[in-house]
Amino acid sequence: MSKIPKEARWLVHRRQRGLCFRCMMPGAEWHHRRGRSVVDDHTHCPCNGVLLCATCHRWVHLHPTRAEEAGLIVSRACKEPWDRALHGFDGWWGFDCKGQAHALSGTQH
Repeated sequence: MSKIPKEARWLVHRRQRGLCFRCMMPGAEWHHRRGRSVVDDHTHCPCNGVLLCATCHRWVHLHPTRAEEAGLIVSRACKEPWDRALHGFDGWWGFDCKGQAHALSGTQH
């Protein structure tokens, strides 16, 4: 598996202002929403990456069902991670391949 490109890391860090998506504390770890074993154009894409702190990253892997409900884990069968909304500290969001976040209305997507 290849390393995450610097540009993708930078886009995700900038999108989240260096903060953990889940708790808003400083974030330092890239989390692949869809497993790294799925190798395609989205493997290291900003739509598939989310910045988490170490505590929240551990939580995601220890609670996969709840993390999937929040969009922090995406099924390996999902071909386009950008199509799956994420629930963070301040509501539901959509991530695109250019590293942008889009606030979504409603309570679940």
